[in-house]
Amino acid sequence: MNTTTNDDFIDCWNEILVPKWNRFRHLLSGNGAIHSAIAYKDFGFRPGDKVLDIGCGYGETCLEIGQQVTGTGEVLGIDCTDAFLAVANDECDRAGLRQVRFELADAQTHALPPEYFDAAFSRFGVMFFQSAVMAMRNSHKALKPGGTLCLIVWRTIRDNPCWGAAKEIALKYLPPPGDAARTCGPGPFSWADEETDRAMLKAAGFTNIELFKRIDADVRMGTTVEEAVDYQVLVGPSGEIIREAGAEGQRKLPVIREEMAAFMRRNVRADGTVWLPSSTWAIMARK
Repeated sequence: MNTTTNDDFIDCWNEILVPKWNRFRHLLSGNGAIHSAIAYKDFGFRPGDKVLDIGCGYGETCLEIGQQVTGTGEVLGIDCTDAFLAVANDECDRAGLRQVRFELADAQTHALPPEYFDAAFSRFGVMFFQSAVMAMRNSHKALKPGGTLCLIVWRTIRDNPCWGAAKEIALKYLPPPGDAARTCGPGPFSWADEETDRAMLKAAGFTNIELFKRIDADVRMGTTVEEAVDYQVLVGPSGEIIREAGAEGQRKLPVIREEMAAFMRRNVRADGTVWLPSSTWAIMARK
């Protein structure tokens, strides 16, 4: 593994994960929006701000922040996945937000203009870097003096039944992925521990941490029980366990699906949708 770039992880995103994310975008992005809508109130982007969006994916947060900074501001979204940015550019064009643009880039190594941005933001993007410290240090250099780093990251899997419950079910029937597993990066819970996060931010140059706030919210796992099960067997920790188990994963899939469906049925709302608890950190640090 190359520790200075994310090339292996980028290949996994482009070759394995993109089709699955496209299928479940309404869940992945919709649930992210639940957390960012709460965090924006603390982050306080202002008209005229120049904002860097790290790991922007489909660009929804870029468009939202673009509206907050207005036409006098600027938003640059960077992501490592061509397919996501193709969607982002198309939707940005249709929204007519000329203050928003996108670049295909690895935030860990990409040459960013020094002391240019008022804020650097990431919703569920920084957990997948080979070296989060390198990526944050790169962002630190790109911030103006007094600029802010604003992050939304998952807390522990124990605090997130939306992912943890399905993982426990999968592990009843299959082994955990081995060291040679193809993966999208350190994983969604690599920023779960507050003490570790503070140490990484300090190592990246952010010594003034102004906000470390827990956000708890229910998130939608499927419009139906069947979709909720499809989501879990293809995406997230349980999806990785099943995929990496190969033929054995497919052999055990029917019983895994059956147990997951029973669990999901216990969490159905009146309209038939499935919702589960989730928990994130909203973090703000100043340069």
